[in-house]
Amino acid sequence: MSYIGSKPASKPVVASDLDPTVITGQTALATSPADTDEFLISDAGVLKRLDASLIGGGSLNLVKTTAITSGVSEVAFNSTYTNSTYNNYMLIGRGLSTSADNKDIGIKMSVDNGSNFATHVGFRLVHQINGGSPSYGASGNLSYIPIGSDEEADNDDNSNFKMTFYDLNSDNARKFVVGEATVVNQNGDIYFYHIGGCIVSTSAVNYIKVYNNAGGNLDDGSISLYGIGE
Repeated sequence: MSYIGSKPASKPVVASDLDPTVITGQTALATSPADTDEFLISDAGVLKRLDASLIGGGSLNLVKTTAITSGVSEVAFNSTYTNSTYNNYMLIGRGLSTSADNKDIGIKMSVDNGSNFATHVGFRLVHQINGGSPSYGASGNLSYIPIGSDEEADNDDNSNFKMTFYDLNSDNARKFVVGEATVVNQNGDIYFYHIGGCIVSTSAVNYIKVYNNAGGNLDDGSISLYGIGE
């Protein structure tokens, strides 16, 4: 075989022989590795392939973050994000503010990608008001999951929450949710919420939305959806 230029030396490839663009010039992975993706590792000096499924477990993997920079009626995560990649998800809201005082921020889940929304059962809220005695909110059938009430429109006082969703891709069990939220109302009172329950439907959930239940807007903050590795 003839060569153009210099004939490559007959020797092992070493680090100085490699151009970094061999890696940096390739397409970057924009999402968390799938279980079947592979890494190249050195196992006591021997190069081996390693499936991503074998690395750790239970980690939070960011799926999508939505920053609210102007008034929006809702922030939704459809089947592009809530799919079979993960069974369990966590939703984190930070610094949420509504467009007017005394408005509920809520969460709804859908099994038909947002065409209809499930009935939520057994969400019991515990309010701790500036260190006072706890009070108990309503439980039973609700049209939404309440994660903050009497939220003040002033962006200095806002709602923050963390909700964990279990087995969203199961098609034979109710979908349980548990979480907590903090909120400052229009009087400056601090509320702490414990939230738990499930939806009536046993179908797989493929749509989650956070919205202003009073019909107004969310006007500040950010909401992030994480997949929980197993």
